[in-house]
Amino acid sequence: MQRRTFIKSATGAGVGALAASRLSLAADAEIEIAVDKPGTVINPHIYGHFIEHLGGVIYDGIWVGRNSKIPNIDGMRKQFIDDMKRLGAPNLRWPGGCFADGYHWRDGLGPAAKRPRTYSYWESYMPPGKHATEPNQFGVHEFMRLCRLTGAEPYLAANVGSGTPREFHDWVSYCNAPVGTESLADERAANGVREPFGVKYWGVGNESWGCGGDMKPGEYATQYRQFVTQFPAYVKPFLVATGPRGHSRDMDLAWTEGFFAAMQGGHRSPVHGFSLHFYSDFRTNKTRVADFKAADWYAVLLEGLRTETVMQTHWDIMGKYDSQHLTKFVLDEWGVWYQPGEEIRPDYILSQPVTLRDALHTAITFDIFNRHADKLEMANVAQTVNCIHSLFLALEDKYTRTPPFYVFEMYRSHMGARLTPMQIRGAELTVPTQEGTAKMAMLTGSASIREKRLTVTLTNPSLDAPVNARIRLAGGARAGEGRGVALTHSDMRARNTFQNTDEVKPSALPVNINNDGVVVTVPKQAVVAIEIQLA
Repeated sequence: MQRRTFIKSATGAGVGALAASRLSLAADAEIEIAVDKPGTVINPHIYGHFIEHLGGVIYDGIWVGRNSKIPNIDGMRKQFIDDMKRLGAPNLRWPGGCFADGYHWRDGLGPAAKRPRTYSYWESYMPPGKHATEPNQFGVHEFMRLCRLTGAEPYLAANVGSGTPREFHDWVSYCNAPVGTESLADERAANGVREPFGVKYWGVGNESWGCGGDMKPGEYATQYRQFVTQFPAYVKPFLVATGPRGHSRDMDLAWTEGFFAAMQGGHRSPVHGFSLHFYSDFRTNKTRVADFKAADWYAVLLEGLRTETVMQTHWDIMGKYDSQHLTKFVLDEWGVWYQPGEEIRPDYILSQPVTLRDALHTAITFDIFNRHADKLEMANVAQTVNCIHSLFLALEDKYTRTPPFYVFEMYRSHMGARLTPMQIRGAELTVPTQEGTAKMAMLTGSASIREKRLTVTLTNPSLDAPVNARIRLAGGARAGEGRGVALTHSDMRARNTFQNTDEVKPSALPVNINNDGVVVTVPKQAVVAIEIQLA
């Protein structure tokens, strides 16, 4: 096999003997980490979340009602709150998604019994006899309470598709104005919260090229200007413009080019963040969520690796108009999206079982995010519970963590640490795909450092062989002690169910330290996290 150095992941298709990856013995990889050259701080918001009024995400996933027998805090599922605190969830994006551009925030205010029932965008996706009518029991105050309970920062998606600039500005004032400055602040106080919510992150619409208004980029740019020019500045805002659908065949490059071209010449319409949606999209593919073959396993992971190319390509276009790159990515929807048919309940549309394969996809994605931390302000998995790439599944009194939950937990040490340059040298794998074969890196990963604690995360995508990895620390650094955890399973289809909630969970990984560095064996089909305390 050819020897190569991998800093970025290899994703190109290729041909070759499939037997090349069918190894019975562990292969070797050399990893070098420049601990003496720490770089960009990895923004904790990269590890963010997204909850939408869709299927069973809000109602049942999070909101069970104040009178529910299910343990709850102010009507919200206590186990969900506890687990989000356990992860140190940095943010929550709400109320959508496509739901956002039909949502009018005032419908969720006041006594619950008097709130209107309203139309939901997701009505047409429901099975026969089921409806997606929005009861508005979970509104602005409930969402803000959830954020306070979990420690997450709110990220609100405003209604551009069917709303007005005034409605948007009123929402900002209601959330952020001090009592006594505006009637809207006094109204908030009358509804039980005197202190401003202090919402910093505001999405100006969602998918404005599609469900958020079916606009062209120049049309949206005009709308964006109207929505943000008179923005109430009670807090220093971070305004997020609708960006492209990066997983489309042409990566939707024309949207990025068209929007930034149309925004030239103005000086009162800041674009702090640019939303990019990238799904590993298998909705029209034969791949199933819970029952799949080796070729399907690798197809999903290879598509996840494409995130890196998509980000860089759009970043280069943005740089033509913003040479200092003042505008950062907000990748506020990402995950694996499979074809329908395996929902946990028919009316919980887009809910998926979620397996070990999705955990490895999560790790590959996070390592890409870490390596491109200079480009990212925020990212939000879609979605946190009862949806596409969820960390939790919940159905009435039944609840389980999915394998991706543990990846979020294993990667928590990266949050707020400094990215550390890492090179991985190892043989390429030749893997089966749905079209034939492809090449991919033996290992992918990232590293970060906080004071003298080094965190290294690695993914071994191989279904056939572990990897013996030797980690060398550059710049004269020495490892004092180390510990590791691995997330894997003998069955690539393994998942956690309501009946068996602990089928897939991390276990201890031996970490050997000697004069030459650190040696670990990364199991096949595994994600590992290693913490090394420097001497």
